[in-house]
Amino acid sequence: MKLTFNIYFFLFFSIFSCKKNERVEENQEKAVMVSPENFIQQYQQWLDVNDFEKADEYATEEEKLRLNDLKKFVFKTRETLDSSFLKTSFLAINCLPKGEHTICVCKMKDQFEVYDNTFYLKKLSGKWLMDAPPEEAQIYQDEELQKIIDSIFLTMENKFQQ
Repeated sequence: MKLTFNIYFFLFFSIFSCKKNERVEENQEKAVMVSPENFIQQYQQWLDVNDFEKADEYATEEEKLRLNDLKKFVFKTRETLDSSFLKTSFLAINCLPKGEHTICVCKMKDQFEVYDNTFYLKKLSGKWLMDAPPEEAQIYQDEELQKIIDSIFLTMENKFQQ
């Protein structure tokens, strides 16, 4: 009887724990969607730890192409992967909404330098999406230029392997 009670207690606790974890993840995702500032900070965290799959969930089609190239570059060798983790902090964020689009200009810092960066966001069905910069989106839509970019990545990869 005591063994049966323990099994039921364990099953109940396991189910409750899973539901609680789902709610925590859901609440974290909602917090990310509150403001463009929160969103870009979370997005940058995913990039800092090379979580391209999670970033991909919050990217437009043009940004997904850019992420794919970045992923190829980062994961080309194990050595690069180990040294590719960043710790980025935002020193200043200034976002300007324009309809369903928002442009955020940021002053950022990582372990190597302080720099300016611009993020292009799009809100679709209440969900923030990272968009590729307009000049890069245009490049990715042109097949000839895409072949040139692929060639540059291949050349860089060969140099790193030497």
